[in-house]
Amino acid sequence: MSVAHYAAFNRHGSVRFRLQSYRYYSRTIKMLQEAMQVEGSATDDKIVTTILLMCMLKDISGEGSGDSQEHAPGLFYLLEQRGPGQIISKIGAQLFLLAHLRLQTYSFLNEDDRYCDPGAIASLLGMFDPLIRAMSMMSRVLSLRNTLTRYLSLNHGQRPSQSVTPGSLEDQTPNKIISTIRKCFEALEDFACWDAEAGAYWEQSFVGRTVPTMLGQVALGMTSYDADTACIIILIRSPRLILLLTMLLYYGKTQTGPVEFRSTQEDSAAWEACVSFLEDDVRKTIDDILYSVPYALGDLSSNGRPASMPHDGASALIIVQSIRLVAYCAYSSPDQLQKAQSILNRINTTIGIRSALGWEEGGTAKISNWIAEQEFLRSMISARSEDLLLVSDMRIAPTYCDLGQADVDWDLGETV
Repeated sequence: MSVAHYAAFNRHGSVRFRLQSYRYYSRTIKMLQEAMQVEGSATDDKIVTTILLMCMLKDISGEGSGDSQEHAPGLFYLLEQRGPGQIISKIGAQLFLLAHLRLQTYSFLNEDDRYCDPGAIASLLGMFDPLIRAMSMMSRVLSLRNTLTRYLSLNHGQRPSQSVTPGSLEDQTPNKIISTIRKCFEALEDFACWDAEAGAYWEQSFVGRTVPTMLGQVALGMTSYDADTACIIILIRSPRLILLLTMLLYYGKTQTGPVEFRSTQEDSAAWEACVSFLEDDVRKTIDDILYSVPYALGDLSSNGRPASMPHDGASALIIVQSIRLVAYCAYSSPDQLQKAQSILNRINTTIGIRSALGWEEGGTAKISNWIAEQEFLRSMISARSEDLLLVSDMRIAPTYCDLGQADVDWDLGETV
């Protein structure tokens, strides 16, 4: 009821709806506190559903969505307590995926990966289920990103979002950073493997639904998608985009930072051999995300024709953060930026999800680092455009894995 009343406030503007929403929210908090005291009830599906609805209220109101006071610790605890058995039932599996997505959104917005993989359930079960593996890959990306950004904050003047602890300093040793870079390239290969393997799983598990395709093929427009598959494509492309941009940020910072932390000439050559690949994949990823949006929001049906009932609020809640990524991405073209902003405006004004507001226009998430990173990447793109002829003459590595062989000294002048 709290969510419904706030949605009514967004649509009709009556303060009465908002006040009633807050009253229901307070009652819900009290009911949750009482329920948590009853043995066995804390892990009930209804409790998880209630917390997810409370998170949804933050999205709809736009007040504190993704902030450090959100329900991440409690949601993390409940998923851990429910254990792997929670995905046996259809409802349990759906709740797990939605809650896991919520935790990952929190982890990204706050650069805090403590809550992104409760009980390592996704990592464990991802070996058997591609959908859960996709969630596990997001957790993996967030961990890799945070390791690299902590290194950059210590050595290249990037402002850290969290205080530096002795544990985080241990992540900044030369061997650790080299290992992290290798894991980033391995993760990119795993994303490609997921694309290749998803088709067989879809055909076996989702009869009649169009299967996901390889990176860049989605946006070719040869295939139409049902709403669920379109949402999954957007979700699996989003961590890929985050990883690619973080790797490009690391490359740029190690070329321009303090002299003692810059890449060696050999390392720079190794990076130059793959930067064009990374940038090309960024653009393909953005294309795939934007192409999938009309299917996700119900504008187009699975046969590619205009649908009679667009404006899918549930899908909008799932994909809104992904569209925000595109709207602020340094590599988005003017046309892509316009499309992304148009989608966000629609989600905000028509569907009524206020968290679609721009991160600079009233969104309350701690995302200033991400915006600053994109500004740096824009300056790097501008500088690189002056050296395209030089780049075109460099050796091109055939795959990501070839770029991570032992004879390449990544960034710190050491051989693994």
